[in-house]
Amino acid sequence: MNESFILSEFDRLVTSGTFQFLLTSALVNKPIIPLKPPAANGIDVLDQKREGSDISTHGFEIGQISTSHLLVANRFSWARPHLMLVTFDGYQRQYEGLGLNDIESAWFLLSALDTDYVAFYNCGQDGGCSRLHKHLQLMPTPPKLFASFLDSKDGQPPRVPFEWFYRRLDPHGSTPQRLLEIYDHLLEQATNKGRGPSESFGTTPPNAACPHNFILTKRWMVVLPRQRAAINKQAGVNAIGMLGYIVVATKEEIDNWIRLGPTKSLRELGVARQEEAL
Repeated sequence: MNESFILSEFDRLVTSGTFQFLLTSALVNKPIIPLKPPAANGIDVLDQKREGSDISTHGFEIGQISTSHLLVANRFSWARPHLMLVTFDGYQRQYEGLGLNDIESAWFLLSALDTDYVAFYNCGQDGGCSRLHKHLQLMPTPPKLFASFLDSKDGQPPRVPFEWFYRRLDPHGSTPQRLLEIYDHLLEQATNKGRGPSESFGTTPPNAACPHNFILTKRWMVVLPRQRAAINKQAGVNAIGMLGYIVVATKEEIDNWIRLGPTKSLRELGVARQEEAL
């Protein structure tokens, strides 16, 4: 599966260290995880889902990546393309940590695509996820992320206001197994700084991981613990937002971020660093 095919399918489906704000109406109607899902009164073909899933991929499927993951176009896209890697197993949950199949599928795509892409995972409701069915997201890598210093060997890290853990990668020598080892190590560090598994779903599932964000390119991996998904209804971020690329649906949301202070807000959304931040 090459990039030109993915772009053509995405277009076809769509047709049928400073802070950056991306203003897009694509997020206006984006769903959030309901505490009490409403009972279905009928079957809408666009809302048909796999057993156990709360994500409809009907009409948005691009192709099978592996025996475990399906590549689909994000129904609430804010990039071209904005993709999701959804597990075939609709009972796998977004509050679980990543496994070998997840990383293997993401790495396959990152390695196969000509353009520089980023894969990211919002683990848990406090990590910024909006659906429970386990999925990663992919998009072309935005410029000037907090982690962009990792693109060069001598890059110096910015003084972000939250705890984060990262590793430079060998794009030619990395394997999914090695990447999983690195992820587990970074997640252990994030968990030690975090506050344990999320209880946002009413109870703490036995397989729940510490709420965190995972961001992966061919050159680096970042894992950071999260305390909460949003400051208020107009100031929440996912994994990419924690790296300084904040996507909003309205101009009012930008005004709200400026009023709250992006640095102060990200400190509260992540785990505040002890030393002085930005």
